[in-house]
Amino acid sequence: MSFAEEEQQHLTAAQGYLELGMPLDADAELDLIDPFCRHLPEVLALRAQVYRLLEKWELMRTVAKRLVDYDSDNIQWTAWLAFSTRRAVSIESAKAILLEAVERHPEAAIFHYNLACYECVLGDVEVAKARLQHCFKLDPQFRKPALDDPDLKAIWTP
Repeated sequence: MSFAEEEQQHLTAAQGYLELGMPLDADAELDLIDPFCRHLPEVLALRAQVYRLLEKWELMRTVAKRLVDYDSDNIQWTAWLAFSTRRAVSIESAKAILLEAVERHPEAAIFHYNLACYECVLGDVEVAKARLQHCFKLDPQFRKPALDDPDLKAIWTP
């Protein structure tokens, strides 16, 4: 199903509000989209971002699950599902999502990075280090955020 011009305008406006850090306005704009189009991935992806900014983890998790059901090969959507599951359910549940995902997408650095974070928080620093090294090999851009990530504190402090 393609968007009518009016729905596209609402979607664009919602994206703009998100970029400005205005999730409530983005949410209101998404509510103006025709109800028959609200299930489309373009709308759901923005809705998930709204819920993330508002820290509505269970709602984000529900939307992310729908997105993953729509396209399980979209790495971002799986990362969102794990992220929201960690906050809404447990770190162990989020870890299970990523362990399954990394089997399907071993080249996805974000999965290895998040697994390193989870392992570190759960106390397995050696596994976390190995995951992080693998992540850096896949995508060196993760090095900088890793230095400030509170989840990885046990790796950087003796």
